[in-house]
Amino acid sequence: MMTSTDRQIYRSRIDRWVWAVLALPVVALVAIGIESAWWVPVVIGAAMAVAYGWLMAGCWYEIDGDTLVVYQFFRPHRMPVMKIRSVARTRGYIATAGMSSRRVTIRFADRSVMRSAMPLEISPADRDGFIARLCEINPQIEILT
Repeated sequence: MMTSTDRQIYRSRIDRWVWAVLALPVVALVAIGIESAWWVPVVIGAAMAVAYGWLMAGCWYEIDGDTLVVYQFFRPHRMPVMKIRSVARTRGYIATAGMSSRRVTIRFADRSVMRSAMPLEISPADRDGFIARLCEINPQIEILT
């Protein structure tokens, strides 16, 4: 049995495409700055920097004892590891709590955990370590390929 001090944090992987998406508004701000007062792009740029920083820093995953905690926009969502049915390494760009196409798809045995039949898709930077830790806590987890 895990104790409450058994806590591991996994940062979200951030792909290069996220940085490319960030570059597009910078180009737009430079274009706006050419034809407007200096303070307009500065104010817009500062607001965008705060929003992107909040998005990128506010997403991580934690395994705390036998609970998986997914932080998105600094808000925690707690899910019991013992109710995980299967995990799979996947790739995709669907909207989810992650900034990478390299993801982990988690399916729960109990639909009430997610309040949906949809799986949880997250993108921990250390996918293999994350999956190994989940399986350490719940050896019944099926690893799909």
